[in-house]
Amino acid sequence: MRSINKENKKFFLTAGLCLLLISLVFVYSVWYAPSHSAAPRVKNGVLDLYGIDYGTGEPIYLDGEWEFFWNTLLVTDYEENKKPDGMIQVPSYWTGWNPDSQSLPHQGYASYRLHLINCPPEADILVSVPNLPSAYRVFINGQSVTESGTLLKNLNNIEIEPEIRKYNNFYLRSSECDLVIETASRTYPGLCITPVLIEHDAFERDARRNLIFSSLLLGIAIVFIIFYTMDLILKPKSGYSVSILILMLLLLLKSVYRASIFSALAYWSPLPFDYALLPFHIAGAAAWSILLCSAPGMSKGRQAQRSMLFVGLLMLGVYGVAIAIGAFFHTSWWWLVTDLLLAPILFFRLLVPVLKDSNPPNPYFFPYYLGCMALYTGGFLGDMALAGVFPSGDSFAYPFSLVLLAIAIKYMDGKRMNSIQNEALFVAEMRAKLQRAQTDLALHQIQPHFLYNALLAIKVLCRKDPAKAERAVYDFSTYLRGNMNSIESTEPILFEEELQNIRAYLNIEQVRFGDRLRVEWDIQFCNFMVPPLTVQPLVENAVRHGVCQKVEGGFVSLKSYQKDGYVWIEITDDGVGFDTEQLQSASFGGIGIKNLRYRLETLLHAELDIQSEIGKWTKQVIKIPEQEAQLFDEDPDC
Repeated sequence: MRSINKENKKFFLTAGLCLLLISLVFVYSVWYAPSHSAAPRVKNGVLDLYGIDYGTGEPIYLDGEWEFFWNTLLVTDYEENKKPDGMIQVPSYWTGWNPDSQSLPHQGYASYRLHLINCPPEADILVSVPNLPSAYRVFINGQSVTESGTLLKNLNNIEIEPEIRKYNNFYLRSSECDLVIETASRTYPGLCITPVLIEHDAFERDARRNLIFSSLLLGIAIVFIIFYTMDLILKPKSGYSVSILILMLLLLLKSVYRASIFSALAYWSPLPFDYALLPFHIAGAAAWSILLCSAPGMSKGRQAQRSMLFVGLLMLGVYGVAIAIGAFFHTSWWWLVTDLLLAPILFFRLLVPVLKDSNPPNPYFFPYYLGCMALYTGGFLGDMALAGVFPSGDSFAYPFSLVLLAIAIKYMDGKRMNSIQNEALFVAEMRAKLQRAQTDLALHQIQPHFLYNALLAIKVLCRKDPAKAERAVYDFSTYLRGNMNSIESTEPILFEEELQNIRAYLNIEQVRFGDRLRVEWDIQFCNFMVPPLTVQPLVENAVRHGVCQKVEGGFVSLKSYQKDGYVWIEITDDGVGFDTEQLQSASFGGIGIKNLRYRLETLLHAELDIQSEIGKWTKQVIKIPEQEAQLFDEDPDC
């Protein structure tokens, strides 16, 4: 692993602090808080409520040892005087209760009873079992208080609902009461979620707060889903939008048992609520897989596909191990095991790629990382709250963290869109500069003195040799047309068309200089494309700054060929030569050469090399990759 730079240390320290905070909360909640909590605890089927002030609105978690009655509906069948079959721990699956060393089946019905003593008089209370995946009825002193679903002895006809459907007010009028919960289950046997004793007004206040906050969260999620759906419609191949859209849908599904408004989503499922819970947990595994595999800076291509498959299988394995642990130990808190197993996967998956890279991390990674850590922390604390082991008993941690993740994704998406817009502006600016460079180059080539001298030479020829004058006029018009067309277009042209402009220019110069200018042609290859005015300016430089500077004149050679995966164009002259540092001078033509290099590099990824020896020669070479030169199968007549 490479040395960690300052930016990467920030990520590492943040991750360490988050994991340390989660560990401390977990240790405090499981070991320290229960032993120092003022809340009463159920022991041997009895709960002592002495000194409890219901005015605070704090819920009382009814976890502990309850009396258990198997295959009995204690109140419905008027069997209140029946002796219990034994004691059972709540929350747990009743499959862990082993009378006569024989485990109970998953499917069945049973009753749980709890004796409440020292009850405060005239307390308006409610017993809630939020999103229990069983049908149940709650009675206090034989009076119905709460029910959810349809509870029948015929297990094929029971209906399990994801939230409380009916509750009645009940005032404690005696210091001792019997609390009975009748349940019927198919897949999650018994009271696998801790019942809560809460003052009625506090319950309604919390319910309103849950509704408001959950509605806000649902609205944010729906906005995200609509936004990325439209983004996907406009850009069908956008893998990023697909990932975010699937992610938000999966997180909504995973939220089904966490808040009342999301519980409505369970009714859209073709499966009953208790059967649907497992697919919702699998949806959570899929959501984490997408989160971990779509993080900025992760691998791409086939490696990304293999990585996503591996992470997906790993997440399913984590859920499988957690469920197996829950089934073996008959604990309903197996989802907390999932959270604990997820922590190292999340840590190493997000941090290791950053720590291995010596460069500064992707700027999108930090908000994405914080969003993932917030979601994990909120999910973990929310699971603890639902299990009744979180001291505050507040299950807002998960929905709040989901909002934070949505904000992080939106921030990251905004940064991504700004980057795309900036890149588009940069490309547009480069195109404008390229167009200006081509225009400047074309105008630079049409020098007034050249036009003047060319017209004077044609005037002389009109008297001496009208036939040559006619040919010179044709070459002159070809030269002007080629230069004018290049100003209006940046599209590549055939090298043969560039040769026509070069021949027209050299013919005119030979009219002016006669035998002082000799031209040698060696065109071996011309079935490729070049931007207009890429070779002609170099030929003009060879004539103007090379051959024509010598009294006796000289030659200019133009050669093209194909070799080693490149197209080569060479312009050689035996003129006066020059110091190549003069190319930086605008008066020498440095601006034209600079623009020409820029066009070749931008459009063709080509190279321009100029070598010269003072008083002897100059050689200008263009080297174009074959894949950029757009080769043709048939070579035209060069």
